[in-house]
Parts: sequence; structure tokens; C-alpha cells
Amino acid sequence: MSKTGKAPDGRSTVEVSIMAFVERNMPRGARDELTVEEPMEIRICREGMADCRTISVTMRTPGRDVELSAGFLFTEGIIKSVEDILSIGHPGPDDPNSRNAVEASISDERYRESSGYTRSFNANSSCGVCGKSNINEIFLKGRKVIRSTLSVSASTILSLPGIMTGEQAIFSKTGGAHAAALFSVEGKLLAVEEDVGRHNAVDKAIGKLLLGKLADPSGCILQASGRAGFEIVQKAIVAGIPVISSVSAPTSLAVEAAEAFNATVIGFARNGRFNVYTHSERVVP
Repeated sequence: MSKTGKAPDGRSTVEVSIMAFVERNMPRGARDELTVEEPMEIRICREGMADCRTISVTMRTPGRDVELSAGFLFTEGIIKSVEDILSIGHPGPDDPNSRNAVEASISDERYRESSGYTRSFNANSSCGVCGKSNINEIFLKGRKVIRSTLSVSASTILSLPGIMTGEQAIFSKTGGAHAAALFSVEGKLLAVEEDVGRHNAVDKAIGKLLLGKLADPSGCILQASGRAGFEIVQKAIVAGIPVISSVSAPTSLAVEAAEAFNATVIGFARNGRFNVYTHSERVVP
């Protein structure tokens, strides 16, 4: 697989002027940094042809756009493996939207199969499942029940949020970015990504894992900031990741999906404790 195009420089944060109010003090002018949020098109192109079409528009934080697109195509079931991507990158400078678009040339078989893809093409940064025409379609993208016999120690689970937080450069500046990290069963950090959208952060991390051929997702643990919503768990299931940990609560639908597909969901992993909501046999005291 080859990569074409080079991601242009895109700022992930921007400095702005603010008026700061502090109790019992006069307001004062100051500077603050914000997480950048911009739209990006994800396009798929037929193998060996210039036949391209937009498959999604997502609001994202610039950076790792290629990884985001690869992860999205995989976790949405449009491709079955990274080998289905023949080339991927930003379009050429003649494209007026070059900085905010990624084109992936995929196999002819996958391109034809994607014609039935029914996701709403406009997704905002906080809702990874908005616009799904049929909830059953999401479950079907899991394709198969996870068969991994992976086991992980409780002490490893407790260490993951701290390791991830230490790598959150955007969050440390702005306080306004989600993160997703992939770890080995021993707790080795494999990939960590940030984005204004939590589902985008997951796609970026999975895309980085796939494009770099860093590890088999079936042997990985996903650690997420914020809650373990359905869109996060669904993407992990499609990728074959058996353990999903979050620093906050899971949702009821996330737990239902994890139970059905034999995935382990962990919530409230912080301050020396966590809860296991499904398939606790994978967690060793």
C-alpha cells in the first residue's frame, strides 16, 4: 500500500483574546488557546480510476487526517482490512478543498459494496451515530462476535488513564479535546490521538495502528476519555478490540452492544478504581 499526497500544515489550536473574570477582581484582558474545529471530507475512489465520491463530512481537529480517514473507513465497515486501501492522502493543490479533504483509493469490490452505505454525510464533532438510518445496520457492522481470550490485570487498567493523559498535548493547552489510546495487554502505549470529537480520536488511533501495522487490534485495549458511548464501543467492536476502558460512564446501548459481541466494557477508570460492565472474565484481579 502506498500513501499519496502530503498532509498540509494545519493548526490544532488557535490563540484568541478573551476577557477574564475572577471573583472580587476587576476583569482583565488575556489570551487563551482553543481547540480548532474544521470540516473534513472523506472521499473514496474506485481502484485505478478517478471516480471519487464523498462518503462523509466530519467536524474534526486538523492533524492525522489520513489516519482519521483510514480508521473511519475501517470502523464503518467500508473496508475490511488495511489492504483494501491502495493509496490514501490529501488531494492535489488543484483541489480547492485540498487541506480539508482526504481521498482513499480502495479496491473495486469494496467501492461497489459501499454503494449501499447509508450514513448521513454530515456528522458533527460530538455525535458519531447521528444520521444512522437503521440501528440494526450498526450492529451488523460488527460482522462477528469477538473471540479474543485476552486477559488484562486490574493494575494495568488503572495505569492506562494516567499514561494517556500524559500524552494529551492539545488538552493540556485548551482543555477542549478528547483522547483515545490503544495499548498492548501489558500496558504498552501503541497509539494515542486527540480530537474535538471523541469518535474521531478513536478513528485516528485505529487508523494509526492499521497504517503503521503496529499491532493486531484483537490484542489491544482501547482507553477513551469521557464516557463510553455507543459510537465508541461500536467502532471498537468493528475493529475487533476486545477491551474498552473509559474514565467515565458507559451508556446502556454501549453495554448492550458489548454484551452481544463479547467485548469487555470498563467505566470510571480513575482514582484507583473502575467498574466492569460486561465480560469481566478478561480482567484479572
